[in-house]
Amino acid sequence: MSEINSEQFSLLRISGFLSQLDDAARIPDMGFLSAAKLSLLCMSAGLFISLVRPAQAEPSDICKLGSDAFRQRDLPKAEALLKQCISTKPPQIHPYLDLCALYQMQGNTKALYDIASQGLQRFPEERRFYLTVGNQAGQEKHYERAIEIFAEGFRRWPDDLRFREGLASAHLLLGMQFLDQAENKEAELHLRQASKLEDKDIDAHLNLGRALQNLNQSVEALAEFDRVLALGPQTPLARFHRGFVLYTLHEYDAAIADLSQEVKVNPAYPPSFLFRGEAFMAKGDWANAIADLDIAVIKMPESPKAIYAKARCLNQLGRLKEAEMAFRKTLELDSASPDALNGLARLLSSTGREREAEALFQKALELNRKARSAGPAEIRFESAQSKKIQ
Repeated sequence: MSEINSEQFSLLRISGFLSQLDDAARIPDMGFLSAAKLSLLCMSAGLFISLVRPAQAEPSDICKLGSDAFRQRDLPKAEALLKQCISTKPPQIHPYLDLCALYQMQGNTKALYDIASQGLQRFPEERRFYLTVGNQAGQEKHYERAIEIFAEGFRRWPDDLRFREGLASAHLLLGMQFLDQAENKEAELHLRQASKLEDKDIDAHLNLGRALQNLNQSVEALAEFDRVLALGPQTPLARFHRGFVLYTLHEYDAAIADLSQEVKVNPAYPPSFLFRGEAFMAKGDWANAIADLDIAVIKMPESPKAIYAKARCLNQLGRLKEAEMAFRKTLELDSASPDALNGLARLLSSTGREREAEALFQKALELNRKARSAGPAEIRFESAQSKKIQ
């Protein structure tokens, strides 16, 4: 699966730490901007929190001195004073907001996260802290923390779409992470949550379908892939995944149709050839099967599954020497494959090499008694597509 990268998570929208302005001067919601862009925008417009907040009454107050330095754009002095102010746990929220604004302008994401987290503890009614902490947790791939923060924000402000979207994205990305690790049950739980929160999110349905198929819940998986294709008929690899599920359900003609569509638009994806070849074999169409399996092996020369499928097909076509070589190659790559051991043993037995065949049959029998790590229908190929928010 393609690596989940933090840049994709940054599309989660947060409000900046700009103060509320009157209607005539209000800045529209800009979402998450890079630190450089935000700094440039703020400086060019002269819009900081402190500019629109009334001056404090006591000039000696350390918090006021820090805010004054921030208004004067003396950022080093402002940072030192505001940090000193916050260390006293002041009852006012504005020092936290000012220091958050300062760190956001500087692009100091770690410091921004730390101060926003402190602000969240002190002032749990301020939604900007939730948005910032949740977003930064996601960027750092701390998805459980992001879920915790966005879930609480969503509970408090159920009409704020930013919390719903952030929570859905965090569940999606954690689910995909579990999917990469073959932790399919955990993946299903989070991907199902993501699909409920964002019913039209194609990636949530696509990856939920993959998790369900890996759990051998083929009928439910098929429904998810149907949903994906209804939402986005051109979604990359959606037809491959649906075709694979149809193959496991023994719907071979429908599987071949979907896999053929995938091959047409995405001929660089080898598993489409592999499973279409296996579907042809299931129908007894050995000529079309061997054509697909030849391509699959060329594209995946180190795949024991592809080479084993080709060995079976060659055996059925009576090309026994080639089949024997393919079976032996499979066992070089996966010596614990009982299917390949049995296939080679049967071939050897049919050609009079009973002693070697018997040893292979016995080894296959012993391996069959052991539990295999993957489920009967599990696939572990790379992700279907890059995620826009990862």
